[in-house]
Amino acid sequence: MSRSATVARLAAALILTVLAAPASAQNPATAQNIVVDVPLAAGGSERVLFAGPATPPAILMMLAGGDGIVGIGDAGTIGSLTGNFLIRTRGLWLAQGFAVVILDSPNGASLNGQRHTSAYADAIGRAVDFARTRADGPIWLVGTSAGTTAAANGAAQLRGKIAGVVLTSSVTRRYTSSETVFDSEPEAIAVPAMIVANQGDTCPLTPPADAPLIAAWLTRSPRKEVVYVQSDQIRSPPCEGLSPHGYFGIESGVIQRISNWIREVHSH
Repeated sequence: MSRSATVARLAAALILTVLAAPASAQNPATAQNIVVDVPLAAGGSERVLFAGPATPPAILMMLAGGDGIVGIGDAGTIGSLTGNFLIRTRGLWLAQGFAVVILDSPNGASLNGQRHTSAYADAIGRAVDFARTRADGPIWLVGTSAGTTAAANGAAQLRGKIAGVVLTSSVTRRYTSSETVFDSEPEAIAVPAMIVANQGDTCPLTPPADAPLIAAWLTRSPRKEVVYVQSDQIRSPPCEGLSPHGYFGIESGVIQRISNWIREVHSH
């Protein structure tokens, strides 16, 4: 089946609700705000929130950390992980002109231990196919904390669908889910990769000193860069979002730096 036919078939199968953007999310970059339940291969669905213009410089697939249960409501509200770096800064990414896609967990179940699997890579791929029915632009996977395992997995397995990957506060040390970014075969990633780490991050699962080690594993990536930032503001436990782990207090600068890098990749 051709790619266009596949996308058309997916679009026809979606349970789709088109919504007006809430006032808090409205800005010149936001042309549409859509909540959709994307069918999964093994049954059930994953809820996806799309916001942004139809022709952005890039479509950013946001992969949050924690247990991955975002709790996207019918009206596009966020019920959980509201302090997560990628979730709470959606408006800043939209202001850069990007389309933003937030993925909820499949069937509302915890993603702990599942982010490195082929089944979850397929779930990301289905969300990517949906995003392509709403906007035309290169697809980037952006993960933070435990979401970096998912982003690396998608970048490694979804060859031809993904233009680049951004890993922020990457999990490199084992914890209760027993998975790290290294379980996602980073050596198979063949797209540009940006690794962002905060030197003030004291979460024991995401030591900033491991960022160059991740880059060393990216042997097939045509372009890779490690970027260090520095902050010390904290209003949450050290492995949660309102801390250096989640770039609390320096969000705008970090997002600007990532945005500039993505644009630069596509300028050549």
